Amino acid sequence: MVAREMALPLAVGLFAILQLLVVAQLLQLNEVVFSSAVTLRELGRLTAALLPHFLVLAIPLAYMLGLQLALGRMALDREIIALTAAGTPLRRLYRVPAVAAVVLGLAVAALAAWAEPWGLREVTRVLNEVIKRNLQTGLLPGSSTRDCRGFTVYVADVAPTGPWRGVLIDDQLGDGAPILALAEEGTITDAGGDALTLRLERGELHRNEQDGETVFRFRSGTFTVGVQESVNRKNRFAGVEAALPYRELLERARTLEQQGNVGEAGRVRVEQWRRWAIPLACACFAILGVPLAVAGGGARGFAYLVTLFSFIAYYVAGRLGVALAEKHVPAVLAAFLPNLMVLAIGVVLSARLARRGVPLVRG
Repeated sequence: MVAREMALPLAVGLFAILQLLVVAQLLQLNEVVFSSAVTLRELGRLTAALLPHFLVLAIPLAYMLGLQLALGRMALDREIIALTAAGTPLRRLYRVPAVAAVVLGLAVAALAAWAEPWGLREVTRVLNEVIKRNLQTGLLPGSSTRDCRGFTVYVADVAPTGPWRGVLIDDQLGDGAPILALAEEGTITDAGGDALTLRLERGELHRNEQDGETVFRFRSGTFTVGVQESVNRKNRFAGVEAALPYRELLERARTLEQQGNVGEAGRVRVEQWRRWAIPLACACFAILGVPLAVAGGGARGFAYLVTLFSFIAYYVAGRLGVALAEKHVPAVLAAFLPNLMVLAIGVVLSARLARRGVPLVRG
């Protein structure tokens, strides 16, 4: 009975929460994903790659919502009172939620171990491709770009398919004297990695040095421009620990510890232990959710508020755990802090429910 009551709200809640999280993330990346350079195929790849990351968050949240609505409806119809009056112990209410928590926990474990790191690496690949293409095609006639700090490109005319016309480059990168390049034509191509190549035709270089200005004329020349800073600034997933496979996490943590970077090593260790902690979130929410749902008496507003508050508290505790790990608190304790908090409150409320019994719902 409880399983049937939970199934529909859990599925609908999971779909709605997942849709909300993905759309919100795409809106945060609007500078990249809604540019003229992105294609529908890339937008589809990006959405599919984001799904594992947000499923890890959405499954425990949807589980808590489904549990609140299912048991709340039974409490409202006095079915729980009828069961206890017939001699059914209250601990039976935990049986189906516990089984569902185990099944969903296994799914979350698989997502956190394999699918989420793959998805985040795929997100980074797609975003980097689009950002670099934006840098290649984002120039308008009579405009300049400063997406690469210390490197400015001005173009007088941009042909739809041909080369740029009237190119000016102000290169202030490096420790040497600034370089001003003027060329009749120019093209830009992807050099691979975090670099773009600018090829200039029929131009000259001006370089101001201590002995005066030096001018070089050329028929053809190239500039290789590193765009890693621009890419990382627009791609919030670049370099995140959650994108690393488990073995790489361990190696990175050891390397940081050997370098004496204890704070950053703590962050990596928290991510390592988070992949063990997050699958247990549903089990902790089961212990917390059952007494809250019974106490709520079937009020839908109460169910939604409890779910929202539980998620916010769990997230805040997770961020607090990361901060504590950077202050030399053991990473395993920091990673399991949200679960321990939910579990402690759930045990107290469950003991209270066992002691006082099911409250009478007036309807």
